Amino acid sequence: MKVTSQSIVRRGRDIPFSELDDELLAIDAQAGYCYSLNESAGRVWSLISVPIEVSEICARLRLEYVVDEATCLTEVLGLLQGLAEAGLVQVGDAPAL
Repeated sequence: MKVTSQSIVRRGRDIPFSELDDELLAIDAQAGYCYSLNESAGRVWSLISVPIEVSEICARLRLEYVVDEATCLTEVLGLLQGLAEAGLVQVGDAPAL
């Protein structure tokens, strides 16, 4: 599923990450992968511990980091799409109001 700014995302499965300097590292022995998240990607990982809309993730990140809206959205969408393709993130549509 394609991740958009209106998508609701959350962790798909809980892989234990450990802090190492400014990064989060995890080894998924079952899948045979090692994941490394830098500080800002690690912050996204912490925000998606509960279901959250992508646009809300960007709004929160923009309060914490110096980044413009377009750049933040592009980077977050790319990160979340990659995590979704790896099976680490569940993606759903925003509920209709």
